[in-house]
Amino acid sequence: MSSPLLVLPGVLLAGLALVACGDGDTTDADPSNLDVASRTFLGDNVTVGGQPLRLVKGSQLRLSFDSDSIGATGGCNSMSGAATWSDGTLRVTDGSLATTEMACDKPRMDQDAWFATILTASPTLAHDGDSLTMASGSTVIVLTDEETVTPDASLTETPWRLESITTGDTIGTVPSGVRVTLQFNDDGTLTANLGCNTARGDYTANATTITFGALATTRMACEASKSDVEQMVSAVLQGEVQLLIDGSNLTLTPAKGTDEGATQLTFGA
Repeated sequence: MSSPLLVLPGVLLAGLALVACGDGDTTDADPSNLDVASRTFLGDNVTVGGQPLRLVKGSQLRLSFDSDSIGATGGCNSMSGAATWSDGTLRVTDGSLATTEMACDKPRMDQDAWFATILTASPTLAHDGDSLTMASGSTVIVLTDEETVTPDASLTETPWRLESITTGDTIGTVPSGVRVTLQFNDDGTLTANLGCNTARGDYTANATTITFGALATTRMACEASKSDVEQMVSAVLQGEVQLLIDGSNLTLTPAKGTDEGATQLTFGA
């Protein structure tokens, strides 16, 4: 079910040749103040040589930091890779990012490739409160902490829709035509569409975990793509599962984690 990984090199597409290298001023901020680990930044404020660069309509850039890696999207696919940034310069360890291969319209695909080029070109970073400024040559991108732009969604007041499935280091997208949704109700009950069949059950939750009771499901016969996704989702919605809500995203991870081959599910609000 997982989509193959594609490696995006640090090469700028011709369609976005506007983003050129130069001697633009980066920032005077102290790089030692880069308190960005475990934070996500969003934005569409981009300038090249001091002139605004308009992103694809309806899109925005997303950059998240783990302890030793980054995740990003330019509007279509998800990218990730090991990285360092403690000295005020973002350095992608292998010089390239792994990405999902979800097909989008050409402008969004080009924007993904452009953003990957910026990220792998050792841009400088400056952090000031909720604002993160990234600069590469004459290109300056200003991002804002996601918690300011999009406060964390409520577990029980949000209809969650499955957006990606991760197994080990492989991030896969949901097949076209397959819809998986979860609704956590205030009374401790769960209603779900597992991709083909519907389900109901009980749950208990705290800030970091959800414990699922047994699910009662319908038993319709499903086509292969829906059945495969349903089996993967059902395998996660059992017993105690790690819970993470980050802005408008909900991630469910089995207790043994994805390093041992378990499936991690990411939902969007």
